[in-house]
Amino acid sequence: MPVSIPNLDSVTLHYFENCMGCAACAPSCPYYYVDKHYAPVEKAEFLREILRKKYTISGRLAGRLVGAKLPKSEEDFKKLMVFAYRCANCGRCYTTCPYGIDSGAMVNRLRQVLSSAGYAPTLLRQLSAMEKEGGYVAAARKIWEDFLNTAQAPVEKKSARVLLMVSLGDILISRQAVLDAVTVLKSVGEDFTLPGRPLGVFPPVGYTLGDLEAARAVVAEIVKYVESLSPQIVVILNGCYTYSYFRFEATNILRRKFGFKLLHISELLAEYLKSGRLKLKKLGIKVVLQDSCQLARRGGVVEEPRRVLEACADVLDVKHSGRDVECLGGGAGIGILSRQISDELVKALGATVASSDWERQFLEKLERDYEKATAKRIKILKDVDADVVVALCPFALEALKRGGVEAEHFVSFVAKALW
Repeated sequence: MPVSIPNLDSVTLHYFENCMGCAACAPSCPYYYVDKHYAPVEKAEFLREILRKKYTISGRLAGRLVGAKLPKSEEDFKKLMVFAYRCANCGRCYTTCPYGIDSGAMVNRLRQVLSSAGYAPTLLRQLSAMEKEGGYVAAARKIWEDFLNTAQAPVEKKSARVLLMVSLGDILISRQAVLDAVTVLKSVGEDFTLPGRPLGVFPPVGYTLGDLEAARAVVAEIVKYVESLSPQIVVILNGCYTYSYFRFEATNILRRKFGFKLLHISELLAEYLKSGRLKLKKLGIKVVLQDSCQLARRGGVVEEPRRVLEACADVLDVKHSGRDVECLGGGAGIGILSRQISDELVKALGATVASSDWERQFLEKLERDYEKATAKRIKILKDVDADVVVALCPFALEALKRGGVEAEHFVSFVAKALW
């Protein structure tokens, strides 16, 4: 079966050649505690085997003798699927590696190989196609109209200072958080607007399964729509891969700068607090912040949410936080595939979760492994004497609630403290 193998650019070459196999990265991965074979170095090695076969003389001549091989059979591809979808691309292996190897990026490239051969979860493939073709807009029209009627906020207002970027996924799993964000924006007197339609499902879903063409098309379409409204600032509620992709990767992919500044809601509220526009009261509640991997580790957004929370609550310390936050395992599409969220997507869009008995078993095993992967971090958070765990990532929030933790979205907690 023909596969598309990633180009060997300078970054990929570094990740390919300079891993020493020391496994210092292993304890950083939540899936390592499910099965030691899920260590980042072992997952990334599957891509290295492919790259050796494609790009090295020894790999072409000696093949398996030098750890070089291409997946050929259905069994080969299914095995790779299991390992490729035990990575949340949280970046913690990258920051713990003494040689600066981002194994999560290697696993994402492995997903590109799989996707090119037709191997990707059915649900992610369908959502990616819906995002690219725009089919989700009509399918979710009633859901969106109900949201706009409840929000009672400006819609598609030209040249508003702030555009609140809302996706269908935000409405399906974080609806109250979006409404609370609208409440906060109204309370500070912000000149803001909502989009006239949901901007993607969980944009760009194509990124999670390795379909870069679909991801590029979705990002280009959303950016074009946003720029047609001419906001100064675009604010994102989702602290997972949507933030990091639009903030750091989209400009490189589209090869141009955008006509707006992009912020997470926590960054905007920190600006309001500093300028005196955001007035908060003390709630007398002890909270602990579960940082977002993409916001804190990849984006450096660590102090902003803390400053806002400290203005309205007693913020307790927890080990492995900030840039070293331990991942809850739901990033890179794994959270989307979880039973609770996939059920919402099936209900809203009529999507198909699995197309074969093997895939159903694959998803059931992934669900069990996902729950095990969250257990270590959830125990740490439960051991802290906090009333509430505040989360910035919707998938982290779902994982926390599923694990029996009293948890709340950052913006919803802040909205309760408005004067």
